[in-house]
Amino acid sequence: MELALPLPSALFGAASVHPDGAWVRARHEQWSGQPAGAVVEACLHIAPHVPAERVLELSLLATMFTGVDDLLEQAGPHTGPAAYAAVIRAGEAPTVGSPNLLAFGRVVERTRRAFGPQLYPRVVTAFEQWALCMAPGNAAASGWEDLDSYLRFRRQDFGFDAMRVASEYGAGVDLTDLETSPLLDDLHTACFEHALFVNDLFSYRKETQAGDGRNAVSVLISTAGMTPQAAVNAVCERITSAEGAFGTQAHLLTQDGPGLRADVVEYVRWWRQVLGGNIAWSLTTPRYNGVQHPATSTLPTHMLLRPDHTEYRYATTVPS
Repeated sequence: MELALPLPSALFGAASVHPDGAWVRARHEQWSGQPAGAVVEACLHIAPHVPAERVLELSLLATMFTGVDDLLEQAGPHTGPAAYAAVIRAGEAPTVGSPNLLAFGRVVERTRRAFGPQLYPRVVTAFEQWALCMAPGNAAASGWEDLDSYLRFRRQDFGFDAMRVASEYGAGVDLTDLETSPLLDDLHTACFEHALFVNDLFSYRKETQAGDGRNAVSVLISTAGMTPQAAVNAVCERITSAEGAFGTQAHLLTQDGPGLRADVVEYVRWWRQVLGGNIAWSLTTPRYNGVQHPATSTLPTHMLLRPDHTEYRYATTVPS
């Protein structure tokens, strides 16, 4: 199946990869006991200009969440996740347990020290909300009436509250005083929708093959009766709309004035890089595509969905 991709390009040009990727991968494996995978590569794409140590901490935080996510997806009694969740709440390594749990605890302890006394408790709260959403039998995960109900569920399932805290750490700021303020609400909505729709667009083949309905393209096909191309067009329109909303909010939050905050300016700059880097990672990662694609400076015009991999078509020739 070949699908046209009417994608916007305002944010993509900012994408690059962290130059110290080899160091981050090696240190991540040392601390987590796991080879660097997709979450590490994503962090290297979204944070290419921050200190490598900070990228490592973000990678370890992402690994914490994905490790528990993998446990929740396993069949059978869910005794393991409770022990892992307790370690996250305690913020320190246990003295007894399986080798995997002990290694996980060391990562948690390091993350608590890195994030500090204000940001780490917010990580715990975000984790608890996310875990509740992901719990087996959650009715909200069984189906959606339309795209809006799907988005409400994915706002929790996507772990966006944790992403907010991680973004403050990545940007080197602490916006705890704005946690319940509406000042950043529209910016966050634009960031969430952009990141989600980009990921859903490029993971559509993978998730369809796996029978996973948590995908905006699939939701539009099943609930609105759209063809795959019409659904892809609608998702690309939402990405374009989110880029426009992000640009508007970025301007409002960073223009000179008596209320201008340097930490908010840095936070907005961070999110601009995250959204551009997420596009680049989604295009190249074998997690979505079945193969590793080379980085390019242009967006594809079409994607060709094969049973086991995705190919891209470009207006100009790119390296194969």
